[in-house]
Amino acid sequence: MSTIKSVQRKLWAKAQYRASDMGFAPDCRDLVEGTMEDAARRLSDDGFLSDQDQVAIAEANIERFISEMMLEARRLGYNELHEDTFAAAKSKLCPLWPIC
Repeated sequence: MSTIKSVQRKLWAKAQYRASDMGFAPDCRDLVEGTMEDAARRLSDDGFLSDQDQVAIAEANIERFISEMMLEARRLGYNELHEDTFAAAKSKLCPLWPIC
């Protein structure tokens, strides 16, 4: 059975992998890491913590969210992801389960 912490680590690893071309500024890293913790809790609250299909959907949505952050970062001329790229992705994509 999966735990919130194990799923959180899995989601955070997915976010880091997707963002590997740019990386996270320290302020943004904390924000995204906290969001992955919230997403894992949402999976648990929704009863999907051990449902690999739902976890895969969550991972795909996290990749989509990070990709949107990267598009915004490139548009702004950044070489890493920042809080404003997070806010822009959230504004464009939410509601996007289990992120927001």
